[in-house]
Amino acid sequence: MKARWTRRAFGALLLALTPALTFAAQKEPAWVSKTEAGSVVQVVMQTGESFDAIWMGRDSDRAVFERLDPDETVSVPVDSVRHVRMLRGRSSANSAGLTGLGVATGFWGSALLLWLMAPFL
Repeated sequence: MKARWTRRAFGALLLALTPALTFAAQKEPAWVSKTEAGSVVQVVMQTGESFDAIWMGRDSDRAVFERLDPDETVSVPVDSVRHVRMLRGRSSANSAGLTGLGVATGFWGSALLLWLMAPFL
């Protein structure tokens, strides 16, 4: 008697949780969660087409990229992307300019601060 009740309870629980378990089993590709937004990547589509882009993020079931060559925003289904590879050593002109500006500000700013503080030292 007790075994029948346990089997029925287990069956009812299994039926209740099946949709949630099925949804949880659909796994997203690793690059979606491991790639930081703003990273320069090479995207290879299922069709074999590849392009260099900046990973913008995910919008529901779509991946959003900012293409580098023709400057445009592309939103494609995550399932249509074969793989995404990080491009090392490729920095945008904007980030290179900001790095140079930061170095110059640090050098000249500290020199100016020392020059202004010289009478008090």
